[in-house]
Amino acid sequence: MDIYSFINSRDLAAYCREINKIFTTFEMAIIIGRSNRPITEKHASLRELIANYPDMPTPKNMHYDSYDSLHKKLAEVIEYEEHMLAIFKTPEQGTVYRYHVWQDDEWYSGSVFPNFETAFADMRESCERSKASKFAIGKMLVGGGAEICVDLDYDGTPYEFSVSGVKAFDIWACNMEFDFAMQWEGLFHIDIPTPFKRGDILTYGRCGSKAACYKEREFVLERMPNGVDENYAWGYFVCDDGLLSEDNMYDYDSFEYYRGKLEGNQRLLQYVSWYLKDEIALTPLLLTQCRIMFQHQLGNGLYISDWAFPEEHMIAEGQVDHEKQSEGKAYQDEHCN
Repeated sequence: MDIYSFINSRDLAAYCREINKIFTTFEMAIIIGRSNRPITEKHASLRELIANYPDMPTPKNMHYDSYDSLHKKLAEVIEYEEHMLAIFKTPEQGTVYRYHVWQDDEWYSGSVFPNFETAFADMRESCERSKASKFAIGKMLVGGGAEICVDLDYDGTPYEFSVSGVKAFDIWACNMEFDFAMQWEGLFHIDIPTPFKRGDILTYGRCGSKAACYKEREFVLERMPNGVDENYAWGYFVCDDGLLSEDNMYDYDSFEYYRGKLEGNQRLLQYVSWYLKDEIALTPLLLTQCRIMFQHQLGNGLYISDWAFPEEHMIAEGQVDHEKQSEGKAYQDEHCN
């Protein structure tokens, strides 16, 4: 199996292939589960793991116990997902279907329909393949309380699904207690070697599949996860108003080198990169941020957000409490993400 082809980042895949990185069977299952491949392809690959790769216990963490047989758990995962997809496609009394389309940087939803086929047909008629980038259809109980939502492409191929209130649909499905895709996010660290260095300009959110396509975000890498006490990466982003912000990210398996041209406020990232690589001093970086920020403000009514600044009296007294600045995180999440 070419496990490298399942890594979402082209650059990580190429690097792992170059150094001939060897993954355990469990790590391969996690990589497949997180890959931007259709569910049917994932199932076929997991079946190949069961048939051709050695069995092993699953690691234990704060959310899951260890299972003696990875092979057995993989078979249960496949059975569960195929069962839930069958339930999703089967119309039932007291349920309706509704689609959601991401187009022009916003979600819009259609009316409710009695079955999947009519919801899917109306979805295709209501949007253009070239403009819409993400599609989802949900099967919901009338009155709420339970939903099966499937991410799919314009042709109806399912890629991911989520379930809430599963008891309302099928008691048997509650036996499923292991999500290989979610194992990544702070629960189990997979050592995927990276070629990335501090100060590299990277991007994530690239359209890695036909079903899941999000707007790219450019950033400058501060550090990668160490796999011990930190399972996420840190990077610097430029907010809409030209200010620099810092944030953490779990999904570093989707990081790639940024190959485009930095424009507008994003030009600041190049100076941040040079500074972190000791190619320029701090002064040029700060002057460039001021220049870019005020260029932006001159064209936008001179509005300057205050989330990144300490209070005026603290500046006057010279008592800048760095923890106090974290109170602006809500603003950063709203305007910088």
